[in-house]
Amino acid sequence: MGVRVALSSGFCEGVRRAFALAEKALLEGNPVFFLGELIHNRDAMAMLCAKGARVVSCVEDIPCGAVAITRSHGIPKDLAENLSARGVRVVDATCPKVKRVQVLAKQLEGEGYKIVILGERSHPEIQALLSYLHGEVTVVSEKSEWQRILQKGSSPVAVLAQTTFPGAIFREFADWAQDNALSWVHLVPTLCGETEARQRELEKHIAENPEDIVVVVGGKHSANTRSLFVLAQRKGSLVFWVENVEELKSLQFPSNRSFFVVSGTSTPDSIVAEVAAYLRQRV
Repeated sequence: MGVRVALSSGFCEGVRRAFALAEKALLEGNPVFFLGELIHNRDAMAMLCAKGARVVSCVEDIPCGAVAITRSHGIPKDLAENLSARGVRVVDATCPKVKRVQVLAKQLEGEGYKIVILGERSHPEIQALLSYLHGEVTVVSEKSEWQRILQKGSSPVAVLAQTTFPGAIFREFADWAQDNALSWVHLVPTLCGETEARQRELEKHIAENPEDIVVVVGGKHSANTRSLFVLAQRKGSLVFWVENVEELKSLQFPSNRSFFVVSGTSTPDSIVAEVAAYLRQRV
């Protein structure tokens, strides 16, 4: 028995960058506001708010002369323009990989492609992406949806994915498109390499250690964390999803089992370490 922690865990580089930009702005002394959560992790947000940052839901709640840090998922274009027009200094903490998808989608739309996105329409990343496009955009997440929308057609369609979309489902779509010879569909790889690496590491570990209990650590509204949880479920593992060690303490586990700890990309390294340390006390 033992506890192993995934090699790729804690903050990813994009989240680490966004967190560092927020901490730097807080040190400068001006009022710092987040228009929604910087990252999808309540513990990480609590750390920043403890240093003086404030989370608001409306641009009108951010006063002139303050600093607004954008989400790592990006914010809609009109909101960023509104803030700048009102004299708010905007610090763009959008993940570079998310920014790349915005640029690609805009370019493909300009080339005449109809845009289809694999993802969740309500997710902040998708909401920001849609603000940069002018034509009709279709967002789908389930196989039944893409089969209905893309089964027939002739005009060129470009399919992109939310950066945190589950890699296994993306590959399922790619196989389906190839099997059905959808020549008018141009599939553009836009998945985040970091989230894919975490999913692949989890898949490999489950294949080699099928009896291990998987503990996924991360925010309950984090898409990439959810992808890890769903992947472990699909592979048949006994899996638990917790936000922090306090939530972990309330759970009951089977005895004489080893654990594998994996985290979402917005989970602080310190939270992962606390979870692993607690589990090591149990085995």
